[in-house]
Amino acid sequence: MINYFIYNIDKLIIIVVVAIAVIGLALFLKSKRRRRRLRFYINFILYKIGLKDHIERSDLARVHVMESYEPLVDVINHPKIIYDEKTIERPLLLRKNVLVKIHKVADKLPDGVYLKIYSAYRSRIEVYEKWKAIVDELTKENPQMGRAQILSLAKFKAPNPKSLGGHETGGAIDVALCDANGEELDFGTYYHESSAANKTHSKLITKEQRYNRKMLLKLMKSQNFVNNPYQWWHFSYGDNVWAAYKGKRVGGAIYDAAEKEFENVGYVRIVQTVITSHNPKQ
Repeated sequence: MINYFIYNIDKLIIIVVVAIAVIGLALFLKSKRRRRRLRFYINFILYKIGLKDHIERSDLARVHVMESYEPLVDVINHPKIIYDEKTIERPLLLRKNVLVKIHKVADKLPDGVYLKIYSAYRSRIEVYEKWKAIVDELTKENPQMGRAQILSLAKFKAPNPKSLGGHETGGAIDVALCDANGEELDFGTYYHESSAANKTHSKLITKEQRYNRKMLLKLMKSQNFVNNPYQWWHFSYGDNVWAAYKGKRVGGAIYDAAEKEFENVGYVRIVQTVITSHNPKQ
């Protein structure tokens, strides 16, 4: 028996190590919080190596936010930025550092190409009102549809007010590239169009449309923005979506909702709002 153990010591060591690892993993996964943490990083790895095309919404909700209380500032005019007056909010606000990055993106634009802003910061009250208006409109236009179908359609046009969106943090922005007259380059779909081709890397678009999307993506990534893979126009920095796509579950997100709901008071803006005339890059 002793000789058996001596001659098979290497195999026994492997068995012991595996047993310890299995027991350790079982103890680790006994905690619900740890299982969620492990799932988050597994999904992130699958996304990075191309086996998944997005991060799950449930994983976005598990990102820890450490609010920086960076102020909201008004989006100052830039010679290479054009605003879509039909869709933007007034006053047009972003977190200070996000605005700096947007100006740097505009500085890099080639001749004849401009950055068009569709939407930036949205107050939570505005999000609810916009969502309700769209639901009411869809209900009127589609009387044969049930509530669940209406809500499913509405999510393509406006975020659900019950879930925190990047726009409510001041860290998200919807943009496109356009000419000097504000005419968008061909991206295959229009802003907030209900189409499967909205996906950034959709196979339903032409070579020219794919080129335009890649150009926008490259410009925004140069300033550390991340793109929502379901909407070619949506980019964010500092919010929970940004942190999740960077693999920063803890301590990554620095922007929470700029407005918090308090009992008997309603929504109150918890970060400073600065309306200024100076350029934040200086």
